[in-house]
Amino acid sequence: MKMNLKNIAPFVLGGLLLTSCGGSGDDKINGDQLDPASSLKTAFDGKIFSIPSPIQMALLLKETNAAFNQDLLNSSKNISKYTTEYKQALNLGIYGADLGYASINDENSASLNCLSVVESLTDKLGLSGIFDKTFMTRFEKNKTNKDSVLMIVSEAFRNGDDYLKNEKRKSTSALILTGGWIESIYYACELNKTSTNDKIISRIGDQQQTISTIIEILGEYNTKGENDKLIKQMKDLKVSFDLIKIDYVFVKPITDAKKKLTILQHTSKVTIDPKVLEAISTKVHAIRESIIN
Repeated sequence: MKMNLKNIAPFVLGGLLLTSCGGSGDDKINGDQLDPASSLKTAFDGKIFSIPSPIQMALLLKETNAAFNQDLLNSSKNISKYTTEYKQALNLGIYGADLGYASINDENSASLNCLSVVESLTDKLGLSGIFDKTFMTRFEKNKTNKDSVLMIVSEAFRNGDDYLKNEKRKSTSALILTGGWIESIYYACELNKTSTNDKIISRIGDQQQTISTIIEILGEYNTKGENDKLIKQMKDLKVSFDLIKIDYVFVKPITDAKKKLTILQHTSKVTIDPKVLEAISTKVHAIRESIIN
Protein backbone atom coordinates (compact mmCIF):
# COMPACT_ATOMS: atom_id res chain seq x y z
CA MET A 1 0.00 0.00 0.00
CA LYS A 2 1.45 3.31 -1.00
CA MET A 3 1.22 5.97 1.69
CA ASN A 4 0.59 9.64 1.22
CA LEU A 5 3.76 11.53 2.12
CA LYS A 6 1.81 13.57 4.66
CA ASN A 7 1.29 10.42 6.71
CA ILE A 8 4.99 9.65 7.13
CA ALA A 9 6.01 9.70 10.78
CA PRO A 10 8.88 11.98 11.87
CA PHE A 11 12.35 10.65 11.07
CA VAL A 12 15.09 10.87 13.64
CA LEU A 13 17.07 8.55 15.83
CA GLY A 14 15.34 9.13 19.13
CA GLY A 15 12.11 7.31 19.87
CA LEU A 16 10.13 7.01 16.65
CA LEU A 17 6.72 5.42 16.90
CA LEU A 18 6.91 3.80 13.51
CA THR A 19 6.23 0.16 12.61
CA SER A 20 6.26 -1.83 9.40
CA CYS A 21 5.40 -5.24 8.09
CA GLY A 22 7.14 -7.47 5.60
CA GLY A 23 5.76 -9.45 2.70
CA SER A 24 5.45 -8.71 -0.97
CA GLY A 25 4.89 -5.29 -2.43
CA ASP A 26 5.50 -1.94 -0.78
CA ASP A 27 6.08 -1.68 2.96
CA LYS A 28 3.27 -0.18 4.96
CA ILE A 29 2.47 1.20 8.39
CA ASN A 30 0.45 -0.85 10.85
CA GLY A 31 -2.00 0.84 13.20
CA ASP A 32 -2.81 4.52 13.41
CA GLN A 33 -1.10 6.85 10.99
CA LEU A 34 0.96 9.52 12.70
CA ASP A 35 0.95 13.24 12.11
CA PRO A 36 4.34 14.51 10.86
CA ALA A 37 3.34 18.00 11.97
CA SER A 38 3.76 16.91 15.58
CA SER A 39 7.11 16.71 17.34
CA LEU A 40 8.66 13.39 18.25
CA LYS A 41 8.69 12.32 21.87
CA THR A 42 11.92 10.74 23.08
CA ALA A 43 12.63 9.39 26.54
CA PHE A 44 15.86 9.62 28.48
CA ASP A 45 15.80 7.94 31.90
CA GLY A 46 12.10 8.50 32.36
CA LYS A 47 12.12 12.12 31.15
CA ILE A 48 10.06 12.78 28.04
CA PHE A 49 11.46 15.36 25.64
CA SER A 50 9.63 16.85 22.67
CA ILE A 51 11.90 17.69 19.77
CA PRO A 52 10.98 18.50 16.14
CA SER A 53 12.50 15.99 13.74
CA PRO A 54 14.53 16.70 10.59
CA ILE A 55 11.71 15.22 8.51
CA GLN A 56 9.33 17.89 9.81
CA MET A 57 11.64 20.56 8.45
CA ALA A 58 12.22 18.73 5.17
CA LEU A 59 8.46 18.35 4.69
CA LEU A 60 7.94 22.05 5.34
CA LEU A 61 10.66 23.02 2.86
CA LYS A 62 9.06 20.72 0.28
CA GLU A 63 5.62 22.23 0.91
CA THR A 64 6.98 25.76 0.47
CA ASN A 65 8.47 24.75 -2.89
CA ALA A 66 12.01 25.41 -1.72
CA ALA A 67 14.25 23.91 -4.40
CA PHE A 68 16.43 20.96 -3.41
CA ASN A 69 20.03 22.06 -2.89
CA GLN A 70 22.62 19.31 -3.23
CA ASP A 71 25.29 21.61 -1.77
CA LEU A 72 23.54 21.60 1.62
CA LEU A 73 24.35 17.92 2.13
CA ASN A 74 27.43 16.92 4.07
CA SER A 75 29.95 15.50 1.59
CA SER A 76 30.44 11.74 1.79
CA LYS A 77 34.17 12.43 1.44
CA ASN A 78 34.18 13.81 4.98
CA ILE A 79 33.53 10.42 6.56
CA SER A 80 37.25 9.64 6.83
CA LYS A 81 37.53 12.51 9.34
CA TYR A 82 35.17 10.91 11.81
CA THR A 83 37.38 8.62 13.87
CA THR A 84 35.86 9.10 17.33
CA GLU A 85 32.47 7.93 18.58
CA TYR A 86 31.65 11.55 19.38
CA LYS A 87 32.16 12.67 15.77
CA GLN A 88 30.58 9.55 14.33
CA ALA A 89 27.41 9.99 16.38
CA LEU A 90 26.95 13.68 15.58
CA ASN A 91 27.52 13.09 11.89
CA LEU A 92 25.20 10.09 11.81
CA GLY A 93 22.54 12.60 12.84
CA ILE A 94 23.72 14.94 10.08
CA TYR A 95 23.69 12.28 7.37
CA GLY A 96 20.40 10.86 8.64
CA ALA A 97 18.78 14.26 8.14
CA ASP A 98 20.43 14.50 4.70
CA LEU A 99 19.00 11.11 3.77
CA GLY A 100 15.50 12.24 4.73
CA TYR A 101 15.89 15.56 2.89
CA ALA A 102 17.12 13.85 -0.29
CA SER A 103 14.45 11.14 -0.16
CA ILE A 104 11.58 13.60 0.24
CA ASN A 105 12.82 15.44 -2.84
CA ASP A 106 13.03 12.26 -4.95
CA GLU A 107 16.80 12.56 -5.25
CA ASN A 108 17.54 8.84 -5.53
CA SER A 109 21.24 9.19 -6.29
CA ALA A 110 21.82 11.50 -3.33
CA SER A 111 19.70 9.23 -1.11
CA LEU A 112 21.77 6.17 -1.96
CA ASN A 113 24.98 8.11 -1.38
CA CYS A 114 23.76 9.24 2.05
CA LEU A 115 22.61 5.74 2.87
CA SER A 116 26.07 4.37 2.10
CA VAL A 117 27.62 6.78 4.58
CA VAL A 118 24.94 6.08 7.19
CA GLU A 119 25.61 2.36 6.83
CA SER A 120 29.34 2.95 7.34
CA LEU A 121 28.83 5.09 10.45
CA THR A 122 26.36 2.69 12.03
CA ASP A 123 28.92 -0.06 11.52
CA LYS A 124 31.59 2.02 13.27
CA LEU A 125 29.16 2.67 16.13
CA GLY A 126 28.42 -1.01 16.56
CA LEU A 127 25.00 -0.81 14.93
CA SER A 128 25.77 -2.85 11.83
CA GLY A 129 22.93 -5.24 12.58
CA ILE A 130 20.44 -2.42 12.03
CA PHE A 131 21.39 -1.81 8.39
CA ASP A 132 21.84 -5.48 7.54
CA LYS A 133 21.13 -7.58 4.45
CA THR A 134 17.39 -7.64 5.21
CA PHE A 135 17.31 -3.86 5.42
CA MET A 136 19.23 -3.44 2.15
CA THR A 137 16.90 -5.90 0.39
CA ARG A 138 13.85 -3.96 1.54
CA PHE A 139 15.45 -0.65 0.60
CA GLU A 140 16.42 -1.85 -2.87
CA LYS A 141 12.96 -3.30 -3.42
CA ASN A 142 11.20 -0.05 -2.49
CA LYS A 143 13.76 2.55 -3.57
CA THR A 144 11.44 4.14 -6.14
CA ASN A 145 8.74 4.71 -3.52
CA LYS A 146 9.92 7.57 -1.32
CA ASP A 147 7.12 6.98 1.20
CA SER A 148 8.24 3.40 1.79
CA VAL A 149 11.91 4.39 1.81
CA LEU A 150 11.33 6.93 4.57
CA MET A 151 9.40 4.37 6.57
CA ILE A 152 12.04 1.66 6.19
CA VAL A 153 14.91 3.95 7.13
CA SER A 154 12.95 5.48 10.01
CA GLU A 155 12.30 2.04 11.44
CA ALA A 156 16.00 1.17 11.21
CA PHE A 157 16.99 4.35 13.03
CA ARG A 158 14.39 3.75 15.71
CA ASN A 159 15.76 0.26 16.27
CA GLY A 160 19.25 1.73 16.53
CA ASP A 161 18.09 4.23 19.13
CA ASP A 162 16.41 1.48 21.16
CA TYR A 163 19.61 -0.56 21.05
CA LEU A 164 21.79 2.35 22.18
CA LYS A 165 19.54 3.16 25.12
CA ASN A 166 19.29 -0.47 26.19
CA GLU A 167 23.07 -0.73 26.06
CA LYS A 168 23.36 2.37 28.27
CA ARG A 169 24.84 4.45 25.46
CA LYS A 170 22.41 7.32 25.87
CA SER A 171 25.17 9.88 25.30
CA THR A 172 25.62 8.51 21.78
CA SER A 173 21.87 8.65 21.15
CA ALA A 174 21.77 12.27 22.38
CA LEU A 175 24.56 13.26 19.98
CA ILE A 176 22.82 11.67 17.00
CA LEU A 177 19.63 13.54 17.87
CA THR A 178 21.56 16.82 18.19
CA GLY A 179 23.29 16.36 14.84
CA GLY A 180 19.96 15.81 13.10
CA TRP A 181 18.45 18.90 14.70
CA ILE A 182 21.40 21.12 13.76
CA GLU A 183 21.25 19.92 10.15
CA SER A 184 17.53 20.63 9.84
CA ILE A 185 17.91 24.18 11.20
CA TYR A 186 20.87 24.65 8.85
CA TYR A 187 18.62 23.75 5.88
CA ALA A 188 15.98 26.23 6.98
CA CYS A 189 18.41 29.10 7.51
CA GLU A 190 20.26 28.56 4.24
CA LEU A 191 17.17 28.10 2.08
CA ASN A 192 15.49 31.10 3.69
CA LYS A 193 18.42 33.22 2.51
CA THR A 194 17.64 32.18 -1.05
CA SER A 195 13.93 32.83 -0.79
CA THR A 196 12.50 34.35 2.39
CA ASN A 197 9.43 32.47 3.56
CA ASP A 198 7.28 33.29 6.59
CA LYS A 199 6.53 29.62 7.30
CA ILE A 200 10.22 28.76 7.41
CA ILE A 201 10.98 31.74 9.64
CA SER A 202 8.14 30.74 11.95
CA ARG A 203 9.46 27.17 12.15
CA ILE A 204 12.91 28.48 13.05
CA GLY A 205 11.36 30.61 15.78
CA ASP A 206 9.49 27.60 17.14
CA GLN A 207 12.85 26.08 18.08
CA GLN A 208 13.26 28.55 20.97
CA GLN A 209 12.21 25.94 23.53
CA THR A 210 13.78 23.03 21.70
CA ILE A 211 17.30 24.36 22.03
CA SER A 212 16.90 24.46 25.83
CA THR A 213 15.83 20.81 25.73
CA ILE A 214 18.84 19.80 23.65
CA ILE A 215 21.25 21.65 25.94
CA GLU A 216 19.71 19.82 28.91
CA ILE A 217 20.12 16.42 27.24
CA LEU A 218 23.71 17.14 26.19
CA GLY A 219 24.52 18.21 29.74
CA GLU A 220 22.85 15.18 31.29
CA TYR A 221 24.95 12.79 29.22
CA ASN A 222 28.20 14.72 29.05
CA THR A 223 30.59 11.78 29.32
CA LYS A 224 33.97 12.98 30.60
CA GLY A 225 33.21 16.51 29.44
CA GLU A 226 33.33 15.64 25.73
CA ASN A 227 30.22 17.76 25.08
CA ASP A 228 31.65 20.88 26.76
CA LYS A 229 32.49 22.72 23.54
CA LEU A 230 29.20 21.83 21.86
CA ILE A 231 27.19 22.84 24.93
CA LYS A 232 29.01 26.19 25.00
CA GLN A 233 28.18 26.74 21.33
CA MET A 234 24.55 25.77 21.88
CA LYS A 235 24.23 28.10 24.84
CA ASP A 236 25.59 30.93 22.70
CA LEU A 237 23.04 30.03 20.01
CA LYS A 238 20.33 30.08 22.68
CA VAL A 239 21.21 33.71 23.47
CA SER A 240 20.05 34.60 19.96
CA PHE A 241 17.00 32.34 20.10
CA ASP A 242 15.95 34.04 23.33
CA LEU A 243 15.59 37.31 21.39
CA ILE A 244 12.79 35.83 19.28
CA LYS A 245 9.38 37.19 20.21
CA ILE A 246 6.55 34.65 20.38
CA ASP A 247 3.03 35.89 21.11
CA TYR A 248 0.54 33.23 22.19
CA VAL A 249 -3.15 33.83 21.49
CA PHE A 250 -5.70 32.02 23.62
CA VAL A 251 -8.18 29.82 21.78
CA LYS A 252 -11.20 28.40 23.59
CA PRO A 253 -10.60 24.76 24.63
CA ILE A 254 -12.55 21.98 22.95
CA THR A 255 -14.44 19.81 25.44
CA ASP A 256 -15.81 16.35 24.73
CA ALA A 257 -18.21 15.60 27.59
CA LYS A 258 -18.72 11.95 26.60
CA LYS A 259 -15.02 11.20 26.60
CA LYS A 260 -14.39 13.57 29.53
CA LEU A 261 -11.64 15.13 27.43
CA THR A 262 -10.59 18.77 27.15
CA ILE A 263 -8.18 19.83 24.41
CA LEU A 264 -6.24 22.98 25.20
CA GLN A 265 -5.46 25.16 22.20
CA HIS A 266 -3.54 28.27 21.29
CA THR A 267 -2.08 29.95 18.26
CA SER A 268 1.23 31.74 18.17
CA LYS A 269 2.87 34.47 16.15
CA VAL A 270 6.64 34.41 15.77
CA THR A 271 8.52 37.65 15.21
CA ILE A 272 12.24 37.55 14.45
CA ASP A 273 14.27 40.68 13.86
CA PRO A 274 16.33 40.24 10.63
CA LYS A 275 19.54 40.81 12.60
CA VAL A 276 18.58 38.09 15.09
CA LEU A 277 17.78 35.69 12.24
CA GLU A 278 21.15 36.47 10.67
CA ALA A 279 22.89 35.80 13.99
CA ILE A 280 21.09 32.46 14.37
CA SER A 281 22.04 31.49 10.83
CA THR A 282 25.69 32.41 11.41
CA LYS A 283 25.91 30.50 14.68
CA VAL A 284 24.16 27.40 13.29
CA HIS A 285 26.55 27.40 10.34
CA ALA A 286 29.54 27.63 12.70
CA ILE A 287 28.28 24.77 14.88
CA ARG A 288 27.68 22.60 11.82
CA GLU A 289 31.16 23.37 10.47
CA SER A 290 32.71 22.28 13.77
CA ILE A 291 30.73 19.03 13.57
CA ILE A 292 31.45 18.06 9.96
CA ASN A 293 35.09 19.16 9.85
